[in-house]
Amino acid sequence: MPRLAPSSGSRAGSSASRARSGTSGSKAGSVTSAASLANATSGVASTLRAIGVRPSRRLGQNFLIDPRVATRIADLVDDPQEPVVEIGPGLGALTTLLARTGRLLIAVELDLRLAEAAEKSLASYHAARVVRGDILEQRLDTLLGRMPGEPAAATVVGNLPYSITTPTLEWILAQGSRVNRALLMVQREYARRLAAPPGGKDYGSISVFVGLHARVEPLFRVSPGAFYPRPAVDSVLLELRPRPFPGTGPEERGAAEKLARAGMGTRRKTVANALAHALGMEGVEAKALLASAGIKPDRRGETVSIEEWIALARTFGAGRRRLPNGGIS
Repeated sequence: MPRLAPSSGSRAGSSASRARSGTSGSKAGSVTSAASLANATSGVASTLRAIGVRPSRRLGQNFLIDPRVATRIADLVDDPQEPVVEIGPGLGALTTLLARTGRLLIAVELDLRLAEAAEKSLASYHAARVVRGDILEQRLDTLLGRMPGEPAAATVVGNLPYSITTPTLEWILAQGSRVNRALLMVQREYARRLAAPPGGKDYGSISVFVGLHARVEPLFRVSPGAFYPRPAVDSVLLELRPRPFPGTGPEERGAAEKLARAGMGTRRKTVANALAHALGMEGVEAKALLASAGIKPDRRGETVSIEEWIALARTFGAGRRRLPNGGIS
């Protein structure tokens, strides 16, 4: 599972870090910082060797080497009463910061060796526990139900490798009101897709899916040098706050998701042709449905806004038509 590996962040974040540490950001300060990161890299590598873990790029195992941003992320969860579920604690750099407040903390770790290391690091924090397993196979209400009392909605924190980012987003949004918000580290390109407005190259069905179910806000950029092993691309920390799109019901949102997948599956086609091909209907019928929803049939799917997909879903449902099942792309 992924490790939450904070970075040196954005330029603004770097300035804040220099202010807190009392450095001026001079060349000497930069050299010192580089040396510190080099030492941290060596330390993380040694620790991983000691517990028999070789970082897997396939699993997205990138570990923290810059503690400044671990603090920055922990500071975002400023309410000590706010329960936290961490996806992939790794070596526990952020986990320990979160646990120090005494809050309810559940760290879900797939790698059994890393889970054992996390259990040792959290042994002195009585409100923290480690769950060994795949986060996608867990239920948040079950996880929180294992803790004493009646915990409030939780914040989910995690660094998500590209291969499981969408399934994890679906998992988070499927937990309903048990999730207050999520702080997620994702690839910068993926972050652009989630937050993209209609009409651009980054806007796609995943943009529609997230927009139907949550408000997403990029918080700061993550540089590759803040991870071990060093990834090839920048990352971004996102804040995701689940909420249904205003004025919609579950069936409308589900239909809008499916229509967006169908209408945006092929960027070279008009939205009418894409829908006709994906839904197995005649082109004339697809054009008529679009026109009824106020959408010009010759537009491209990537120009259709979330509100327009909802309008199309309502038009589609009014005719009692059935939509095929399918995943988010």
